[in-house]
Amino acid sequence: MKDCWKFATPQYLKSGAGISMTIFEYIKELDAKKVYVVIDPNLVKTNVLAKQILLRFEKIDSCIFSDFGTNPTTNQVNNSVELFKKYNPDVIIAIGGGSAIDLTKATILTALNGGIIEDYLSGKKGDKPFIPFIAIPTTCGTGSEASPYAVIADPKQKKKRGIEDYNFLPKLVLLDSELVESLDKTILAGTAIDALAHVCESFVSKKASEITKSSARGILLGLINNIEKATFEKDSEHLFAMLNTAFSSRLLYPRTGLTIAHALSHPLGAYTNIHHGCAVTFFLPESFKANYIYNKNAFDEAFNLLGFNNTDDFYAWFNGFINKSGMSEYIQTYLEHKEILVGKIAHDAMESSNIPSNPKPVTEGDLVEVVNKSISYWNLK
Repeated sequence: MKDCWKFATPQYLKSGAGISMTIFEYIKELDAKKVYVVIDPNLVKTNVLAKQILLRFEKIDSCIFSDFGTNPTTNQVNNSVELFKKYNPDVIIAIGGGSAIDLTKATILTALNGGIIEDYLSGKKGDKPFIPFIAIPTTCGTGSEASPYAVIADPKQKKKRGIEDYNFLPKLVLLDSELVESLDKTILAGTAIDALAHVCESFVSKKASEITKSSARGILLGLINNIEKATFEKDSEHLFAMLNTAFSSRLLYPRTGLTIAHALSHPLGAYTNIHHGCAVTFFLPESFKANYIYNKNAFDEAFNLLGFNNTDDFYAWFNGFINKSGMSEYIQTYLEHKEILVGKIAHDAMESSNIPSNPKPVTEGDLVEVVNKSISYWNLK
């Protein structure tokens, strides 16, 4: 229907510390005989609960895929598709951050509908129903478990490209703070900033409405305290609050779109392979500054809801947070010897679906300026 939202969510949601172990009860409830599992390769090295889950999977008929990185590529998806088709599972489970969940979505779509993932990145649509899809997020930023989108890196085109399909919404999502506890502090901070960006960007978006803003207001309240406690104390209560933030804010922005902070983050990730949360962090301050006067009231309200008296207070907190969490050093060190292709990043960002929702109408030249200012902000040459 014209001018109407299509509002969709995962079918079931369960949450709580240790709740991920109930996955085996749900597999039994589905009467699933063959289970395909996509799991973050780093998770099982660092997280005790993840190791226990993997051991349980090894005792049933399952197939494990973990050959992918922080920005899953077309080749990695196609490899997963081939394994999926040979195994022919009746349920698929993603355990990890946005990379694991997006790769899982792309795997199901391609395996069930034929071809290669590049076909769907180029516009082909699937029409086959999905087998049951379960998502267990292990970061608190992307919220991919609540999204009808998947983003895959295409090395041949040197782009991160998106696909929309409402079948991507899982049948079940399990939010478990115990799976986030082992996350490296710097990466945890990056995922938290990504969640902060999602809710702030949706709030100031040109497409925001009173319905989306009313939801965002509730998320913004207390968010800074949750970010601080989750990152520096790894307190279970606040880790869980951040998982909720990531999930809830991701439900908002398919309706509102985001801003140039996210539009620019994807090409930066495509060209440098930097972690998505860190890419968003890289562009956040200068993107907000470029947009501020174009939606001043919404920015001021968002900053006030976060607990800041003014914009200077927010940026002072941001600078302190990235320094204390190690993100500043991580981003500077990671990008120091990478070629930041300013013109190409700006050009590719103009193709983003987030450009129309950005508060300021932007040109490619405007984005070049934001990229250059971001490079200066992080003291990169």
